[in-house]
Amino acid sequence: MKLKKIYWTTNLSKKRKIVISSIFLFTIVACSIGITLFTQFGISVSLEQNYSWNDGPWLTWDANPKSSVVVNWLSEDKIKGKITYSMDSNFNNQIYVEKENFESHLHHIKLNNLEPNTRYYYKIEQEFHNYEESHVFSFVTAPAYLSVDFKFCIVGDMQPTDSRTQEAGRIVALGIANESPNFILQLGDICSSGGSGTLWHNVLQNIPLFASESVFQSVVGNHDYEGESAENYHNLFKYNYETSNANYYSFNYGNVHFTMIDNFDAEGHSMTQIQKQWVVQDITNAKSIGQKWIFICFHHTILTTGTSSQNWELQKWLIPIADRYDVDGVFFGHDHHYEHWSYIYGNSGLLYNETDLPSGNETHYWCSGGGGAHLEVDYGVLDHQPFIDIRQFYNISASEYQDITIERRHWNASRFVDNPQNEIYAEDENHHLYYHAPDLESYSDDNEIYGYSYGEQALHYILVEISNNGNTCTISARYPNGAILMGPNNNYPQLWIFNK
Repeated sequence: MKLKKIYWTTNLSKKRKIVISSIFLFTIVACSIGITLFTQFGISVSLEQNYSWNDGPWLTWDANPKSSVVVNWLSEDKIKGKITYSMDSNFNNQIYVEKENFESHLHHIKLNNLEPNTRYYYKIEQEFHNYEESHVFSFVTAPAYLSVDFKFCIVGDMQPTDSRTQEAGRIVALGIANESPNFILQLGDICSSGGSGTLWHNVLQNIPLFASESVFQSVVGNHDYEGESAENYHNLFKYNYETSNANYYSFNYGNVHFTMIDNFDAEGHSMTQIQKQWVVQDITNAKSIGQKWIFICFHHTILTTGTSSQNWELQKWLIPIADRYDVDGVFFGHDHHYEHWSYIYGNSGLLYNETDLPSGNETHYWCSGGGGAHLEVDYGVLDHQPFIDIRQFYNISASEYQDITIERRHWNASRFVDNPQNEIYAEDENHHLYYHAPDLESYSDDNEIYGYSYGEQALHYILVEISNNGNTCTISARYPNGAILMGPNNNYPQLWIFNK
């Protein structure tokens, strides 16, 4: 999320000059120091060529969730990856799969021709950070039919950089694992700097806690781009990208369609026109084949009352699209907290473009950035100076474009949820779950325009449950212990039930 810089120091100024008679010894020492700096202290590395730990595994999809899955992991040594898998937990009918004929630190093995809605067991002859050698994992393939019941979790910014965020991410990961979801959606900024081997190691100590048995589908964040233009991200997560060089893609599971956007494939935190055209066509195609529920996922703050700026260009482009195509939910991260909006485009009498024809449909937007990274409290959400934005809307009643000044103020530190059971998830030295309920006190002038309903500074994830033969969708925001965010005096339950 934040462009908060991390500085690594080696105290070189205090080192004395030493004359070493042996050039050979000097070369060895210099190379050793160089490799250590290269792999340990955030300087960009290719994880395929340089890695120092056994981390994983995590599951992803390539093309068809019904009949294939990809098993991924990293190894300390360059080796040929191999696994065994079976429909039998005793591996009586095991199948052995070996990677292509080359050695690497990064391994992807695609399991093909699997049966739909079937549990498979697999093991890797490698000892991982969280698991002993030959630990048995399992996963379930997607069902063959559209009208099925399933559930998935959504989690945002992780970015473990220190012991505090490492433990926070572990708490959230274990909470997600306890849900036993069919898969997980991650909203970007998985790593704090995409070029750092050490920081990816931090990430991959937590992700396998849920992603070794539930497929992990993510979008790329600005921090994942840092260091090497998202090359490590792209190589770690081999999704069915629209092109070999892209980081955007889509997939179906049951009667739900997911459009996974890259906010950063053009300069200045923007998107290429090619990707924008693809998004519209992708949603159109999904609706044409009968996908009942449409969800869009990306990283950047299209809406926020936190410390980041709203991505105005993204807003002007995507909100009318979400309205026009009756998108059911938009999920994003970037700001490290939880927020929800229920936006009926045009109801306020304001449009982005005078040619837009609002549908009257309600679109829900969720910011879910509580995956373990430092919460907005650490970025000044309680004490920053007012942010002033001047935005141009088309005023329907006046039939003209008007500049509207929007002031965004800091959250009130005296407003926090009194909930001792969940205060551990505040990740704040005061253990306060600070909240923003605009009917009590509104911190931003545009809350009424966008239908802002509630926000909270808390570690959390979002649970989405598809039930009633695919006709009901229940969405809830939850603390890592599974409890629903309820707000002060339980007056703001973050739970919605939609029927089609």
